[in-house]
Amino acid sequence: MNRVKKHFSFLILVLLSISCSAHKQPVNTQHIPPPQPGLQAQGSDLYHPPVEVSDQRKIIVQHAIKSLGLPYKWGGRSPKTGFDCSGLIVYTHQKADILIPRTAKAQFDNGKVVSLQNLQVADLVFFKDTKSNKVFHVGIFIGDNIFVHAPGQGRLVSYGYLNNSYFKKHYIGSRSYL
Repeated sequence: MNRVKKHFSFLILVLLSISCSAHKQPVNTQHIPPPQPGLQAQGSDLYHPPVEVSDQRKIIVQHAIKSLGLPYKWGGRSPKTGFDCSGLIVYTHQKADILIPRTAKAQFDNGKVVSLQNLQVADLVFFKDTKSNKVFHVGIFIGDNIFVHAPGQGRLVSYGYLNNSYFKKHYIGSRSYL
């Protein structure tokens, strides 16, 4: 009887480990707009801001642009593994010696409010979840209504446009950590 209990316990442990390893991270695609031609691009070392900006702002945007074409990775915050939207923000700001909260909500809650009309290069643009109206997505403004973001599962770090109807509809505000 004791031997049967051991085998049964072992079987339960095996089943639990298989079940946990087979569990995939839920894919939330609500913040992913329909694909548009020209939104994905390969990284470039060339960046010419539309106006004179501080060195920290240049560093943030340069690293955002270098990240173009890298894969989206839920929880990712490194060019080696890929990025999720808020991980891209953490990474680029660290390169400019700025510590920033990890999640899009915390970034939104703790940053200095910037109006859409007063956006500067390297400010953050935030978007709401399509169902709950909560902060859900963030990108780095680079000028001319363009931002860089990690759009979601199966996508690459790419450009987004504030005048895109999807982003216009879901925009909830901008923040700065500079």
